[in-house]
Amino acid sequence: MELKPVALYREMYQGEREDLPSIQNATARIVEPDRARILDYMRKTPQGFSVMESLPNLFRPGEYIPGAPSLNTDGIWVWRTDSLVYLTARTLVLPALFVEHVRERDYVPAEVEWTDELSTAVRRWW
Repeated sequence: MELKPVALYREMYQGEREDLPSIQNATARIVEPDRARILDYMRKTPQGFSVMESLPNLFRPGEYIPGAPSLNTDGIWVWRTDSLVYLTARTLVLPALFVEHVRERDYVPAEVEWTDELSTAVRRWW
């Protein structure tokens, strides 16, 4: 099982994920008219991997984000707690397929069945 990343950037992983885009180049040219509803969907999706660690805010030096590397998934897509902080603070790109997926679900996260396979897929992004 392979989960698709949403708003995951190499800077979040301190250089360990060079395959991810840079947050510095992720500014969206067009803002979705329903962006608030999309972000609400992301907030409502259950946390699949909870981490107590706080990490520095990439945009606000001196500030920390509690539980930053914690992961959420709707069973298809995966994102971190700090992803939501950055998506709220800045107009960062959301994958078009993710936006389409959220709209097709009418902004309501599906019930996720936590299998060993899903847990392994989520942890890949930690």
